[in-house]
Amino acid sequence: MNKFIIQSAFNVMKNGLKVKRGEEVVIVADDKQNEQLVDAFTTAGALLGAKTGKVIYPVVSTQNEEPMGIVAESLKSADAAVVLPVVSITHVEAIRQARKQGTRVLVCSGLDERMMTGAVNADYEKMSELTSQFVAMLESAETVRVTCPNGTDITFPIKGRSTMAVDGICEEAGQWNFAPAGTTATAPLEGATNGTMVFDGSLAPFGIVDKPVVLKVADGMITEIEGGNTAVEFEALLRSFNNPNVYNIAEIGIGTNDKAVLSGKLIEDERILGAFHVGIGKSLNIGGNVDAPFHTDGMILKPTMWIDNRLVVENGTILV
Repeated sequence: MNKFIIQSAFNVMKNGLKVKRGEEVVIVADDKQNEQLVDAFTTAGALLGAKTGKVIYPVVSTQNEEPMGIVAESLKSADAAVVLPVVSITHVEAIRQARKQGTRVLVCSGLDERMMTGAVNADYEKMSELTSQFVAMLESAETVRVTCPNGTDITFPIKGRSTMAVDGICEEAGQWNFAPAGTTATAPLEGATNGTMVFDGSLAPFGIVDKPVVLKVADGMITEIEGGNTAVEFEALLRSFNNPNVYNIAEIGIGTNDKAVLSGKLIEDERILGAFHVGIGKSLNIGGNVDAPFHTDGMILKPTMWIDNRLVVENGTILV
């Protein structure tokens, strides 16, 4: 087993999840995940003196589909958990209910060994400071506007909404966070987002887009989807749920990790320094009011971003 990967997992569990001696910790992964990566986190937990076990379950057919029942029960019974599947279950009820029971949850959906040597090992102090700056600005703001030469021009009302600092720290009962870290998460007000957004980076679950995906948004809902094959497949996926809430504009955030690179995996892409992500579908887990059977995210790589009337990002360069 790669000693560096074990050391990186150890640092994540010690300094992010704040694992303590004697705690019960579960590592949850699907059967598509690299066994060595799962074992690295299991070993790291044991080295920290925790009672550490792992649950491997059959991969879900689409992201944020509920996993088998044993996963939910294992998460609820643990003091802390690392969620490490290839196919994301970030926004499932199993995690939400576990947090209600007090489980600390570190979500690492899509994490791979390459990220353990890159985005996971960013300068956390520098990244946390920048992330906290954006949280403070967003929580005192009324609107966020994002434009881009790719055709993006969209406004998100956020007055009164809390913003999550995705800084990797997960130390209080019921708290959750992510690794790699380095972004923010705000749920825009329902029924109020308007404009056009163009995903030119990646769009889960498809990865890096073949052509920019153009989405028209009116009153908080996607009304049109245009582009290449990725756009066609995405439209078909949303339509397959036969539920209008999957078109909801659920989340926005700005990347603050200078070691994150475009990989086609949202767990890293959302962290790219100066990039902007938009979540679609379910918003219950991030402070919104919309339940849906699906949540996904897409990337705008070089945004220009205003928080109220303050220019804070220009062509992907952070100005604060």
